[in-house]
Amino acid sequence: MKNPNDAAQIAKELLEVLYKKHADYGPMNIAGAPGGAMNGLRVRMYDKLARLNNLVDSGDTPNYESIEDTFLDLANYAIIGLLVQRGQWEGLPDYDAKKSSSTQRPTDTVSEQYSGAEHAGFYPIL
Repeated sequence: MKNPNDAAQIAKELLEVLYKKHADYGPMNIAGAPGGAMNGLRVRMYDKLARLNNLVDSGDTPNYESIEDTFLDLANYAIIGLLVQRGQWEGLPDYDAKKSSSTQRPTDTVSEQYSGAEHAGFYPIL
C-alpha cells in the first residue's frame, strides 16, 4: 500500500456501509439463514465472487453494482463472518455461537502486531 491512511479510510467506509446495511436488513438475514449463519455467508460470498469472476473474465461493464461495491460487500461479509465466529452477531442461537466460536487466538495475529500506534505511524480508525 502506498499510504496506511488509505487503508484506514477504506476501513471507515466499510463500517459506514456495514452499519447502514445492518440497519436495513437487521441481524436475522444472517442469523436466520437456511443452513445457519455460516452457510448463509458462504452463499452470499460465493455469489459475489462468481459475479466478480464473470465481470473480470468477460471484461463487461457492470449494469448495477460496481466492482468496488462487490469488494466492499465481500469485505463486510468477512467482518460479519468474524462476528459470527466469535458469537458476537445478534440473533444467533446459543448452540450456533458456541459451535462456531473461536475466541482463543494465537498471540502472533495481525491485529496484535498492528494494534499499537507505534507501528509505522499507522493509526487505525476503527
